[in-house]
Amino acid sequence: MTSDAAPGYLSADDCRLADLIDLVSQKTDLADYPYAAAVEQNMLIYDGARLRKELSGPAGRLRVEAELARALLGGPGIVVLAGAFDDPWVVDRATRQFEAIIAAQRAAGGAAGDHFAAAGQNERIWNALEKLALRAPEVFADYYANNLIAAVCRAWLGPGYQVTSQVNVVNPGGAAQGAHRDYHLGFASDTQAARFPAHVHRLSPVLTLQARSRIPTCRQKPARPCTCRTRTSTCPAT
Repeated sequence: MTSDAAPGYLSADDCRLADLIDLVSQKTDLADYPYAAAVEQNMLIYDGARLRKELSGPAGRLRVEAELARALLGGPGIVVLAGAFDDPWVVDRATRQFEAIIAAQRAAGGAAGDHFAAAGQNERIWNALEKLALRAPEVFADYYANNLIAAVCRAWLGPGYQVTSQVNVVNPGGAAQGAHRDYHLGFASDTQAARFPAHVHRLSPVLTLQARSRIPTCRQKPARPCTCRTRTSTCPAT
């Protein structure tokens, strides 16, 4: 297939399904990642307790972060931090605050929707980071002062990153999110994306790191599953 894009630019014709199949068919070898605990469904699983110990010294921190960056850039592109919070109660407290914010939104008649379902089907807390900070400062501090999340952010973005957070709850019968990426060109149309040089497309993924954590109440069955989507970025505009 011949691309109709000018040199240094991309077009839709440059996207080949066979290339994607070759990429996702690669197998993750645990031996290549000495700090990982396991590989499941081709994803690297890291044990939170072990990582906290390794990150306690500067030399260990750099080695761990180098491996995390390598896994994201040239490996499976995803890492799982099992036991990222050593105290599950931190997650419980944040979950209860998020549920209270959602309840308040509905009571005020201003239920927020997401990009994928009809208004009112699902729950959404836009700018959840600031809303949690204002509502429950101590919970906010405990929830976001997580050294494992910080380590992954530093590994991929360097020390100058910023954090944004939204909470998205898919209710029974609500439309789930479709496959997408939140990079800077992630929601652009083919025509819009084609206006950016190829090197910008290659640069875009390393400007944003997206994390997703499912935060059910650990000690009490929650009324609904709560999915907190946290995006970190070095770009002040995000």
